[in-house]
Amino acid sequence: MAVGLSQRVASLSGRVQWVVGVALLVAFLAVPQVYGSYQTGLAVELLVLLLFAASYDLLIGYTGVVSFGHALPYGAAAYAMGMAMTGRPLPLIPEAGVSFPVAVGIALFAVVIISLITGWLAFRLSGVYFAVLTLAFSMVGYYAVFESTEFTGGDNGMLVTRPDLLGLPLSDYVTYYYFTLWIVLVSFLLMRRLTNSPFGRVLVSIRENEDRARFLGYDTNHYKLAVFVVAGLFAGVAGILQGLYLNILTPNMMYWSTGGDALLVTLIGGMGTLWGVIFGAVFLLGARELLTGFIEGWPIVLGVVYVLFVLFVPDGIAGFLTDRSRSAWDVVSDLRGSDESDES
Repeated sequence: MAVGLSQRVASLSGRVQWVVGVALLVAFLAVPQVYGSYQTGLAVELLVLLLFAASYDLLIGYTGVVSFGHALPYGAAAYAMGMAMTGRPLPLIPEAGVSFPVAVGIALFAVVIISLITGWLAFRLSGVYFAVLTLAFSMVGYYAVFESTEFTGGDNGMLVTRPDLLGLPLSDYVTYYYFTLWIVLVSFLLMRRLTNSPFGRVLVSIRENEDRARFLGYDTNHYKLAVFVVAGLFAGVAGILQGLYLNILTPNMMYWSTGGDALLVTLIGGMGTLWGVIFGAVFLLGARELLTGFIEGWPIVLGVVYVLFVLFVPDGIAGFLTDRSRSAWDVVSDLRGSDESDES
C-alpha cells in the first residue's frame, strides 16, 4: 500500500508540491490574525500532532516498522525538560533548575539514549513481537512517571511554565503559536531532506524487501535503529511543544493511546508521504471537536470511521487526492495532445 503511494506522490510535479506547501504555510501564518485564542490553541495542537505523526511516518511509512510505543519518546522528552527546568532531584541538575535551551538539550539527549536502548532490544524481534515489545516499553514509561511522585508529580502531573526565549515571551499565545509553527516547519523540512537522501532510499528498500536490502550489503538493523532514534527525536520535540502549550505534563503523554493517535493520523492521511499527515491530523482533530459536542459515544463513531477508511480509502487521503490529481492531469494532457494533432 505505502509503496505505490510513495511512488505516485513522488511522480507529482515538484512545482505543484511547492505551491501547495506555500499555500498551507500562508494559511497557518494567518491563523492568529484571523481567529481568537481558542482557535489558535487548536492550531497549536494541530501542528504538534502533525509533527508527532510525521515522525511516526518515518517508521511505518518509509521503513515499514510498526511501533506501538511511539508515545515513549514523546512523553519522555517532555518530562525530562520539565524536571530539568523545575530543578527536580536529578543528578548534575541544580536545585533551581536550568535554562530552557539547556533543558531542551537534556531532554533530547535523554530521548536518544532511551531510543537507542529500547530500539536495540526491540529490533532483536520482528513483526508483531517487535510491536508488542515497543508497547510494553511505553507502558513501563507510563507507570514509571505515574508512580514516581517525587520526580514527576505522579497522577497530579507536573506544572511547567513557558519561558522567554531570546526576548520573546512564549507565554503569549500568539508568540507561542508562531514559535511552534517555525519549529514544526523546520522539522518537516529536515524530515523531507532525510527521506530524499540516500539514507531515506535505503529505508524504502528495507520497507519493500528487507532480505534484498540485506543481500545488497546494507546492515538493515543499523538503519532501522538509526531511523528509530531519529523518529524518537522528532517525537520528543513534539512532546516538548505540547507540554509547554498545556503548561502541564501528565502520565497520559506516555500512554499507548497517545501513540495510537500518531498511527491513526498516518493511516488516514496516507503512509510514506509525510505531507499526508496534514490531512489526517485535520480530520482527527476536526472530528473530535465536532463529535464531542453532539454525540456521547463519539469514540465509537470515530472508530467506525477509521474502519471505513482502511476498507475503502486504504492509501489515505493523500493517496486519494494524488490519484485524482493525476487523473485530471492526464485528461488535460490528452486534450492538449488532441488539439495539437488537429492543428497539424
